[in-house]
Amino acid sequence: MSEIDYGARARLDYIENQLEALFPDTYVPFGAANATGMPAAVVELARAGNPIAAIKEYRNITGAGLAEAKAAVESIR
Repeated sequence: MSEIDYGARARLDYIENQLEALFPDTYVPFGAANATGMPAAVVELARAGNPIAAIKEYRNITGAGLAEAKAAVESIR
């Protein structure tokens, strides 16, 4: 990751902590909200930096086409 990516990640973490403090009973972190309804194995592969494996797993589980699987995996990251 570049220095800009680290800075953006730090800002996002700060914002998420603030939102969680403001709305402790209803706040859903961005990463969790982004992966709602997605098979756990696909989410794990995508977040581990293995998008190709995640796409293959998504296709195996759902029977989706390549374009649909790619869009689904890209929505996780």
